[in-house]
Amino acid sequence: MIEKWDTVHEKVKEIHPNYWGTPEEVADMAAPIRVAKNRREATAILKEIAENSPFTSKSGLTARLQRRSVGKLVSSVAVHTSFSPEAHYLAAANIDKFFSNAIEPWLFELNPNKNNEGLKSRRYLFAPMEYQGRITIIKITVKEYHSEENKLYSIEALDLVR
Repeated sequence: MIEKWDTVHEKVKEIHPNYWGTPEEVADMAAPIRVAKNRREATAILKEIAENSPFTSKSGLTARLQRRSVGKLVSSVAVHTSFSPEAHYLAAANIDKFFSNAIEPWLFELNPNKNNEGLKSRRYLFAPMEYQGRITIIKITVKEYHSEENKLYSIEALDLVR
């Protein structure tokens, strides 16, 4: 079933870490492999890991992190979507690992209020991230195009501590 486009934030409240596996598996998936405490550090790491994209999610979706998109992922607007700038930078610096563990439990309609030209869909994936001793959820948005490869569009650290 395809969910209504404006229910993403409601649906994510249903996510529980057992969606990814046992507590031990989730702890391993959620452990960051890099540290970035600010925009400069996150940008440097993102530029490096962009070279290794496309990434493939646990659900089989692939997406490329384009070098020219790195600045957007750590822009002020992007950082303010997350519950904490520090959590956002940490998520960004580990996007390759978190993307590989991301699941896509729901499909959503396209938002009719956004520019959907050339888009097949906006895909929302979710991954666990350990932050300050707890598991929080990362939302990753991928733009799936009709005629070009999928692009990693945004990342958001959600204030959903589990």
